[in-house]
Amino acid sequence: MVPPGAGGTQSCQAPPEQESDPNVIMDTARPSLSEVLDPDSLQLEQDGTQLAAMHGNQILVWDEADGGSPSYSLGEATHPLGAGPMAATPDFSQFALRDADDAVKVVSADGASQTIELEHWHENEDIEQLEISPDGERLAVRGSSGLVAIYAMENHDLEMTLPACTDSAGKISFSPDSSQLFAASRNDATMVWDLQAQETVLELQSDDVYYTHGAWSHDGSRLAVSATSFGHGPEDHWNLTLVDTAEWEMIRTYPQLSPTATAFFPGDDELLVANGATSIQRWQIADIPVELSTGVVNEQANISPDGSTAYVADRETLIGFDLASTQTRVTYDIPGFDCDEIARPQIFEECS
Repeated sequence: MVPPGAGGTQSCQAPPEQESDPNVIMDTARPSLSEVLDPDSLQLEQDGTQLAAMHGNQILVWDEADGGSPSYSLGEATHPLGAGPMAATPDFSQFALRDADDAVKVVSADGASQTIELEHWHENEDIEQLEISPDGERLAVRGSSGLVAIYAMENHDLEMTLPACTDSAGKISFSPDSSQLFAASRNDATMVWDLQAQETVLELQSDDVYYTHGAWSHDGSRLAVSATSFGHGPEDHWNLTLVDTAEWEMIRTYPQLSPTATAFFPGDDELLVANGATSIQRWQIADIPVELSTGVVNEQANISPDGSTAYVADRETLIGFDLASTQTRVTYDIPGFDCDEIARPQIFEECS
């Protein structure tokens, strides 16, 4: 356990500078303008009426029921490869996105924006993830050293830094009441922080797996933690552990279930499991998962508030998948880019 007050202003060791050899020629395929949606950035409005995602350096917002073209966008479509982490307030009134290695831009739905210059940020630190609390009051910024900086959304003041240190940061997620923060780690302890006390209430570490994602039940009573052994041993395996958050005790670990993201259905007795394939799984806890083919490679678990629709995305497709009929219910159009209006058009196969 980390002692009380250890959050405060402590930092993590600076990540090493990334060196590149200018004499090395990378033999890679040219990027395509049709594959620039960032599926990791997909957000669902709290009431389920809108979806948002990064499209290059631009935020697109769709009406959930209508599908089709975005209802509006924020930013100019000038940098197709400029996508980075993005977070949204529950009502989509504000969006946070990476503005530089050491700055976050907060954009309002009307297009107005403010910049947060990150404090206690290392020179070589990258912004790995942004997360806004369910009450809309806090912004968590995770760096590549594992450091988590918590800012107030109202005035953008730094409230605390949490040394959730690691050399390969995993996902972070707020508890439903916004009082706790899960922070996954590849090589160090995965932690849950009590933000009021600024101390850990749970630390998980294993010799043969590392933890990647944490999904909270809607009532906050359980935490589903995904883990994988990829790169940690001769054999690949993964599991999901359910944790009782009242006593902070492990309930049970389920093998071969979800190396990627999960989400609880309403009622908290089922999980939507993204398995990184062209299917998703619907898992009644402690039963056998039911596999549903979507045709879209998906690593994120996004589900409508009523539990009827899963939102599935890759870099060129976004659909709403009806879980009862197991069919695509709605398709969201992703606009193209104009070669004459983007930066470095020569690198894209469509512009040569």
